[in-house]
Amino acid sequence: MANDWNEVRYDLDKSPNFIEICNSPWYSDADYEKFSLAEFQRRHKHAQQIMDRDGLDALILTGGLNIYSFGGAVTWATGLIDQRGLCQYVVLPKEGEPMLIYPHAGCHIEAARQMVGIRDVRGDQGGEYAKVISDYLKDHGVEEGRIGITAIDRIGPEYMGVKAYQDLVELLPKASLEFLPNLLHELTAIKSEEEIDAMTKAGELVIQALEALVAAARPGIHEYQLEAAGTHAILNSGGNVHLMMIGTTSMKDPRGVYPNPFPSQRVLQEGDIILNEMVATYKGYSAKIGHPITVGPPTEEVKTFFKEVVLGGFQALESQLMPGKTLEDVRKAASFFRRQGAQSLPIIMHGLDLITAMPFIYVDRVVALPGDENILPGKAYAIEISPVDSEGLLAMFMARTYVMTEEGKRNLTPFPMEEILVASG
Repeated sequence: MANDWNEVRYDLDKSPNFIEICNSPWYSDADYEKFSLAEFQRRHKHAQQIMDRDGLDALILTGGLNIYSFGGAVTWATGLIDQRGLCQYVVLPKEGEPMLIYPHAGCHIEAARQMVGIRDVRGDQGGEYAKVISDYLKDHGVEEGRIGITAIDRIGPEYMGVKAYQDLVELLPKASLEFLPNLLHELTAIKSEEEIDAMTKAGELVIQALEALVAAARPGIHEYQLEAAGTHAILNSGGNVHLMMIGTTSMKDPRGVYPNPFPSQRVLQEGDIILNEMVATYKGYSAKIGHPITVGPPTEEVKTFFKEVVLGGFQALESQLMPGKTLEDVRKAASFFRRQGAQSLPIIMHGLDLITAMPFIYVDRVVALPGDENILPGKAYAIEISPVDSEGLLAMFMARTYVMTEEGKRNLTPFPMEEILVASG
């Protein structure tokens, strides 16, 4: 049960008193950038309209902080950005306000209350998530209703912790629990102005990260120091890092086909090329960038490959990314790489909900939900290409992020593309 600070403030050294604190002055002077109340109300209303359409009585919105979730529907519904818990939960009834369960509920819960854009934040009762959820559903009279559960992430997908789900089945024997793998996508596919503003800020942050890599890169430093430079640039301007994938290899003896998800202790040398894929988030919404960087001047082979294959291929895809076109139009444009005597890793573009999401466009196929085939205003995409030479050795990665508009598209990562970046050290 919650502890009113006014009742326990003089006995905080007793462990039972330092659980689920509420009504304290703690963290009340913290200042968090968050979406407006009207924006959160718009999101909740959208979800409730879908519940009404589909005959659902409540939703259990889930999210975690692995890279395939990064807060998921919990961040979308509340603005919470947090690393605690395998999975976090928000309950949204068809009628009423949402409730967030916060899993580290001593004094931290008071900071969470300051961060989020909803009023009802409760503790987890010592990890008894299902108990908190079931009590809330009973309070709203829907303990025997149809309860939708969103996916934590797209891999699997996965939905809830096993214990939480099993306990919920036991506590709500007459409820119908239904998994909804694509609901978050439906809720987020068309971006609001506030969401686009957040993505724009994320784009600014990730450009700063790219500039930081160029400034830091020189012979003698380690790959992980490049990761540190990019990370600092994003955090130092108020964002969060979603991805920081950085790999280095020799231009004359290339051994990297894609940015390294685990930047290593490899020492940079003159004549290296840096492959990078970086994603920054702001208020939970993301933007991606990637651009090849050389340590010292690029070789003639690298310059030619960049100009004739990488840049040309990217521009071919970009020309097809606009309202009125289809994802298939974008996919067909990827034939450019083979026409140039090269090849490409399969992925060439993907959608963005808060982070990377459906649809996925590959060289040889399009993976999309019904209704996603057409490119429409308000949708967001990242073009990310990994052209590879015909021998499967020399490769480069380039990525930019876009939102579709009524007039065409807007580049949220407007960093010049025409030249390889050169780090002089």
